[in-house]
Amino acid sequence: MSDLLTQIEKDLKSGKSILSTCDELKDSDFLTKLVSHFVPQAEEGSPRVLLLFADDEKARTLGEILKKSLRYLDLTVDVIVEKGNKLQQRNDLFDGTEIIVGSTKRICELYFQNGFNINKLKFFAAFDLNEQFRKSWRGQIIRIMESLPKSRIVLHGTNLDDERMEALLELINDNLLRYE
Repeated sequence: MSDLLTQIEKDLKSGKSILSTCDELKDSDFLTKLVSHFVPQAEEGSPRVLLLFADDEKARTLGEILKKSLRYLDLTVDVIVEKGNKLQQRNDLFDGTEIIVGSTKRICELYFQNGFNINKLKFFAAFDLNEQFRKSWRGQIIRIMESLPKSRIVLHGTNLDDERMEALLELINDNLLRYE
């Protein structure tokens, strides 16, 4: 693992939130390590990790990697994407899960329909923010972030000086670090 990812990992574990343009942040091994830190064991109830992507395929890929990598911990990983069966996805979330990975649009749809509770969330990440803003999902991300309990937040994009980013940054406390 690179020195940068090691530093990001330390900062997240110490309670900081991250704003980054580093594509290494999306590395599946790194994310698996982080997720297993924040969710070390299975528990009944609400999800504790929420990972939002702009693209169904990226979400599916990472979801499958997490399922394989974390099966020894008996963690439930649900992949929630637009091209999936909405009713089945809602039922899967209702049955309980530790980790939700998916497209922002579908996750927000189910969240706003009271499909799951995020009161126990410990780790939230939104990737490819510029692409998500282009798809007009900024408001949905903000609504979820306004509901977040105290948790580690990772925001990833290519142009983080975009004026549309300001509303997201206002929702994060002073524990925000930038990595570019």
